[in-house]
Amino acid sequence: MVVVTEVFANLAATAARARGMNELRTLVLPHPMETRTEDEIRHLARAAMSEIARLLTLDRNDGGSP
Repeated sequence: MVVVTEVFANLAATAARARGMNELRTLVLPHPMETRTEDEIRHLARAAMSEIARLLTLDRNDGGSP
């Protein structure tokens, strides 16, 4: 599984395909991160936790990214 921001989503998908990882599970977060406050980043992380858990526990037959 990989977590990226919106700007890097296509790059992550391209790199995964180039390495034969077509089913790489990807979580895309808003961009940019560097201008966000620590509290904003904590909020984003907390909001993403259930999706991270879901992606990490998907059965291989369930596919990759939603």
